[in-house]
Amino acid sequence: MKVFVRIEFVSDGRPPSEVEESLRKVGFAQVKGTSTFEAEVPDAQAGKTKLDETHAALRGMGVIYEPSLGRPSETIPGQPMGYQERLAKWKEAGIDSDELMELLQYDVERFKARGLEMMRAQLERVALEREREMREAEAKDRIEKARDRIIASAKVEGGKTIQQLMEVTGLDEEVLTQMLDDLVKKGKLTATQSGRRVAFVAP
Repeated sequence: MKVFVRIEFVSDGRPPSEVEESLRKVGFAQVKGTSTFEAEVPDAQAGKTKLDETHAALRGMGVIYEPSLGRPSETIPGQPMGYQERLAKWKEAGIDSDELMELLQYDVERFKARGLEMMRAQLERVALEREREMREAEAKDRIEKARDRIIASAKVEGGKTIQQLMEVTGLDEEVLTQMLDDLVKKGKLTATQSGRRVAFVAP
């Protein structure tokens, strides 16, 4: 069994080297790549005693520490997560892990079936979000290309009427009218009228 202590250093506390030395004196070693220290103990009672020793060793050091018995409070590289930690991660992803935890206590088969249902629902949500994102990106791309075609077509002498631009872009009149209004406001096009003919001219 192991005891873990995660250390958070503060600017007005003791130097990290002194804190590490105090922890080594009570049997702790730093877990590589983390701010957590670990120590081996034979059982839970010895673990509690070790935590009391740790508290005494860190008194006056000016650090914030988080002790834990059995499993570290932060993820340790290369150390597999237990099922409770995995379920906690699922909860962060929007899965009702409380329901799954309850099922796991008395019916593993129902736990697996319900878990698969929840996973499928999450996959469906992700797929729908991605499809919507792709549709929006495609629509935006079509609009950008239509704008480019409008401006390019309107560079001819005399410009183009809305009917001519509908043929060029394939857009319906309502959408095209909104785009033309926007381009005129931004100075990309100029609307000119000759009699009943309104044409759009690009500079």
